[in-house]
Amino acid sequence: MGLNGLAGSHVERLLQQAVDRVRRQVDEHVAGMRELDGKVSELVERRGTALMDLAKHYLPDISLASIQSTFVEIRDDLLEVFARKQRRQQQLQDEAAGCERQVEHLEAELQRVTDALNEKVAERERLEELLSDRLHGSDEFKTLSQHALEAEQKLEQNEARVQEIKDEAAAKLPSYEKSRLFKYLWDAGYGTAAYQEKGWTRRMDGWVAKLIDYPTARRGYHFLTTTPELMALEVERRRTQFNELMEQVEAIEDRVSDEIGLTAVMRAGQELGAERDDLVKSIAEQQDLLLAKQKELMRLQGTDNEFYEQGVARLQQFLGNMNEARLRRESDATPDRQDDAIVAELTWLTDQVDHARGRGDSLARARRTWDDKLSGLQGVLQEFRREEFDSRRSEFKSSFDAPGHVQAFLDGRLTREQLWAAFRQHQYFVPLWDEQPRSRTGSGGIGDVLGSEMSYVLFRVLTDVAGEAMRQSARRGMQRREPIRRQQRQASERPTFKKRGFTKGRGF
Repeated sequence: MGLNGLAGSHVERLLQQAVDRVRRQVDEHVAGMRELDGKVSELVERRGTALMDLAKHYLPDISLASIQSTFVEIRDDLLEVFARKQRRQQQLQDEAAGCERQVEHLEAELQRVTDALNEKVAERERLEELLSDRLHGSDEFKTLSQHALEAEQKLEQNEARVQEIKDEAAAKLPSYEKSRLFKYLWDAGYGTAAYQEKGWTRRMDGWVAKLIDYPTARRGYHFLTTTPELMALEVERRRTQFNELMEQVEAIEDRVSDEIGLTAVMRAGQELGAERDDLVKSIAEQQDLLLAKQKELMRLQGTDNEFYEQGVARLQQFLGNMNEARLRRESDATPDRQDDAIVAELTWLTDQVDHARGRGDSLARARRTWDDKLSGLQGVLQEFRREEFDSRRSEFKSSFDAPGHVQAFLDGRLTREQLWAAFRQHQYFVPLWDEQPRSRTGSGGIGDVLGSEMSYVLFRVLTDVAGEAMRQSARRGMQRREPIRRQQRQASERPTFKKRGFTKGRGF
């Protein structure tokens, strides 16, 4: 861990705490909207009762039995719609609670696996350095490595020469093939034991041969047609020799790795790494599912849902026969105090319903805002974990104000993309031991091969043993062996080198 950096795990906790705060805010809005929804339902039912009482006085064309029957019917219909809505809400709430419990469980597992993985990384670092020291101290390893790299250099030279010959043949052979005189003599076997012509033909062929300097041309043509194949055979021999030497070198590395316990650590680390990758993916899926259920709950608590539309349609049908404005006019035109009280209650209930619905709209807007904040923060946290910024090797520049950036996002001064860009800009990984400047040769680390699936310990030791003059040979040699060795290790069920780490990213 660096001396001045901010630990990636600390920044992750800060993000997680912000997510938890926003989720609690969302839950409070859900509870408030649920309470308001129940209040509106109660007010609407009381309003319907008052409306029915008023109708008894002033709709003589509708019988009392008809009014009561119609009201009971509409009330039962609305209650049935409301009950279905409540059942769906309860189902979603139960499913959301299940998602929250699952996320909580998975995050606890992620913390456990990440802690274990960090320990395996530290153990791998220590054992890889020990492996490097052991290989440096092995005379057998150094001798075989030197021979292998010398064989690689010769192989590289032969491959280059073969390519030169192939290019030369491709450029020159067409002129031979197009020469009718040369092809005539060549096909006749002129100048070889296969040539059988006599007399005048033989004399004319000799004259043609002198004319085109056939002996020289025949040697050139023979060279161009046979040498590439012969040299390819030599290249194959050199390649076989190189592979045999490298297999001996790699066998020493494998043997020492087994002896010091590095192989077991690599296997355990890769198993933990695969488990972490799966957990990060599962947490993201559960969080996305939770957000989807919370958004559907919010939709049910507003006016944009099938239950609201069904209730409104049924209520409009009922009110079509009991015009509220007409009932009020009738009340105003009579001295009866009872109907005035009913109208006053009806007016008050209507105002209360309108006020509650306005409050509901305000809560819904606030809820959508908090949902967007929650979605954005969870997205950043998911990216944070996918990029393994929570690993022990991950640090942030000490000048980075992580809490300030998170608050700026919550205040709307930063977008999700801008917040994530700030995290990426200020994050870095502490170098591994084999990425540090080297004391043996004074050269840099192995950044030029970090993207390959090869043994970085072996590459570094090979370069140390052979010297900087053969560094490129060591790099080429490792790249030549990479697919072969990967297949061999998979076949023997040995852990692969997996682009240096235990996971898909760089943190472990």
